[in-house]
Amino acid sequence: MFIQPVKFYNIMDYQYQKRKTGKDKERRNREINGKFSAKHIRIQDQCQENHVKNIQDEKNSKLGNNTTSNVTKQKHKNKVRS
Repeated sequence: MFIQPVKFYNIMDYQYQKRKTGKDKERRNREINGKFSAKHIRIQDQCQENHVKNIQDEKNSKLGNNTTSNVTKQKHKNKVRS
């Protein structure tokens, strides 16, 4: 009895992707964020949002609109005077 050998197909038929190393991740982050870390970028974004919000509150207070910040400031002034 003769057994035919099993034909092996090329195992490397799939696309080989290089492993992502720490250097690759660092290079990608540096391209996206420049010299700053991701944490630093998040902090800057939060500070920018707060700054814009503070400017809007300041404009509203100058116009005489009663916002929550104006109301709390007025309550504080009344307590100081008493």
